[in-house]
Amino acid sequence: MTEDAFRDLATPTLSASESLVLRPVELDDAEEFLELVRKNFDRLTAWLNIVRVPSTVEERRKLLATDMEPTRTGDRHWWMIEWEGKLAGTIDVHAIQKRPRWGLVGYWLGDQFTGRGLMTESLRAVTDWAFTELGLTRLEIQSSIENRASCGVPERLGIGRESIRRQSNVINGTAHDMASYVALADNWPPKQPDKPLPQRTVDVDEGLRLRPVSADDQQAMWSAIDTGRDYLGEYLPWINEYPSEAAHTSGFRKRLFEQDFYDRSGNYVVEYRGELAGTAGFHVPNRDNGLEIGYWLREDLQGQGIMTKCVAALIDITIFQMGVHRVVIRAATSNAGSRGIPERLGFKHEGTLREAGFVNNQYLDLEIYSMLDYEWLRRSSKA
Repeated sequence: MTEDAFRDLATPTLSASESLVLRPVELDDAEEFLELVRKNFDRLTAWLNIVRVPSTVEERRKLLATDMEPTRTGDRHWWMIEWEGKLAGTIDVHAIQKRPRWGLVGYWLGDQFTGRGLMTESLRAVTDWAFTELGLTRLEIQSSIENRASCGVPERLGIGRESIRRQSNVINGTAHDMASYVALADNWPPKQPDKPLPQRTVDVDEGLRLRPVSADDQQAMWSAIDTGRDYLGEYLPWINEYPSEAAHTSGFRKRLFEQDFYDRSGNYVVEYRGELAGTAGFHVPNRDNGLEIGYWLREDLQGQGIMTKCVAALIDITIFQMGVHRVVIRAATSNAGSRGIPERLGFKHEGTLREAGFVNNQYLDLEIYSMLDYEWLRRSSKA
């Protein structure tokens, strides 16, 4: 498709459902649309940089005319969202790059229209049109990771999160980490991952299980970190990122929000006799079909074989369920407790990474252990 074809293609009316219609923005929308902005101004400014709405009709038409200018050159396609004949919000494809054939999508709804699935269906209709008619190959949605309502729209359509753009947008003086969700024309609608995802709850032993992290774990997690700060902080550099409960709450929520069904990583709470004992998990598999396992356990529960059993269960997940070829564990040379886990499980010691860790303003040597799939199969009763 040529650049001229992009420029000349008019924004069409799209029917998302029987009662949900997307129609091209018009200058006559100025009064009603900007009144909707005014009514939702406080809510919208938490996530969007928007100007104060003018009070007169003439000023509103002038403002909308300025915003509409990119629609005349094909750099933007902009729709009003109407539900049951009422103006509910807006959605657009903007910053269109004609040669690489991609664009950004933005949207919002009036408060009284949220929770009905209107934006999910609107995004589906716009994405269908952009790929099949406009000829784009990539659509990107950027949303603050703390704006769960906005992030939930692409997630419900199976659009995967590609990255977190740290502090990439400043809104009313506050820097926001932005989640980048990407839809691709050659994978629309999105297909499920080729390999199965790990099961989400694992009964490891009597009274011991691995389960997904939930919002209800925040208080117990903070208590474990704060009371064990000296012990855990000796080898875990991220402990110092949480000097207060408020800092931990913010970081915990961000990590929880960043969980992505499509990234095939796993982060589990270690639950022992009904209480949070620590965490264990694995990173996203790399291009060579390998991954790394990490873990920590409360000091008062050391020496009972808890983490050794949990790590063995994680290896079963990664090798039997996910088809991973190589599992790696790294531990500081001086951390005998952490090193003992791969050693007890039969990992091969590959060597030492000299001063490869930096904790508490000092460099630490790290020992590297690995397990290959066929080695684990020979050891496992599940083979």
